[in-house]
Amino acid sequence: MPEWETDDTSKPAAPLWAKLFVLGLFAVGAWIALSFVFAIVGRALALAGYVIVAIVAYFIGKAVGSASKDE
Repeated sequence: MPEWETDDTSKPAAPLWAKLFVLGLFAVGAWIALSFVFAIVGRALALAGYVIVAIVAYFIGKAVGSASKDE
């Protein structure tokens, strides 16, 4: 007959399906969170691109206008 330990204080482990379910929830949550972050970063980069193009166009137009005024 096997001897059982009387002072076994280990916690019972969660079943595998519960661990996989929680892991799946974390994966879906991370996917959603990262998609929001990438969307915001993409829009910020697009806005910065528009501003840079506008500034460059302003300075090119200013240079062309002052060059045509001299003629």
